[in-house]
Amino acid sequence: MNRKIWLMEGLSSQKDIIEGVKAFAHKQKFCITVFASHRHERNEILSVADCSLIEPKDSDKRLQFILETVAQYGINSIHTGRHSLWFEENRAAIEASGVTLTTGATGTDWLTLSEEKVTFAQFMEQNRLPVVPSWRVNTLTELKAHLASPPFSDSPVCVKPVTGIYGMGFWRFDDAASSMDIFNYPESRTVNPQQYIAAASRAESFKPLVLMPYLPGPEFSVDILADKGEILAAVGRRKEGAIQYLVNAGEAFELACACARTMKADGLVNVQIRNDHTGKPVLLETNMRPSGGIGYTLHSGVNLPGLFAAYKLGLMQKVDVIGNARTSFSPVAVRSVTDVIVYPEQLTNKLN
Repeated sequence: MNRKIWLMEGLSSQKDIIEGVKAFAHKQKFCITVFASHRHERNEILSVADCSLIEPKDSDKRLQFILETVAQYGINSIHTGRHSLWFEENRAAIEASGVTLTTGATGTDWLTLSEEKVTFAQFMEQNRLPVVPSWRVNTLTELKAHLASPPFSDSPVCVKPVTGIYGMGFWRFDDAASSMDIFNYPESRTVNPQQYIAAASRAESFKPLVLMPYLPGPEFSVDILADKGEILAAVGRRKEGAIQYLVNAGEAFELACACARTMKADGLVNVQIRNDHTGKPVLLETNMRPSGGIGYTLHSGVNLPGLFAAYKLGLMQKVDVIGNARTSFSPVAVRSVTDVIVYPEQLTNKLN
């Protein structure tokens, strides 16, 4: 029987997920048709699916578009990487069509918790999981007070927005940083605190920040396939400079899995961890969606997107997924390199 999965608009890893599903289906001889959609003409993404669609930009038209597509093409399962809160709010209406929906979470509260970094840290503490200390800063006056008397005596101080992705708005404070470092070395994300305060003082409004100790690392990123909080498969990436080491064991790996269980994660999610100044791993954040680097994990032999699709489509049982992930894994080091692909000017797989 041909099973159909619809991978709706995601973040940077949508193409990798599509290719992972197709490669796994080919290897396992599963009959899976992959549908993919996006709001924009992202032909380099949509071209790798079996069938492609353009999503409506107007969110008011989204539900009708989904229901009509499911009915017309007999979709069995939907995965979304964006607009997860909207999808959770409309889960009942979507699943009434007979399709299963995966948003990364089992409810709106979990999605909100994952986005509120200070609340997330407090929740992890309540569940006795080590997490980076986080203070919410609501005003510029509060920020000045904290910088004058830092709450973290053993670590430098850094800030990032209360909500956000991709490390946007993250800055590490360094009294020794020159005023030109922010321009000459922006990738270091280091700024003199007085320069930051001066810039914030001239802004029209102050957006709440999270004040945290800067942790020396290394950083761990763990990509996880979960089913309502049960861990089915996971691959960790220990980042040391330009090299990432793929692992499936260790203290940081187990902490990430414990976090995903606590968050009742459902689907492909990601947990970020970093070592503190004592060398102990602590939680940074959880993303109830696939990471941008989930494609790297394929080099371990574990195909997380493929296992996800096979499980959601009923082609593999839990025990099969768990066993496949355990026996397929091999530790390996990977490095990201710049690549260029041909951009298809026309989509030959586009559905009207």
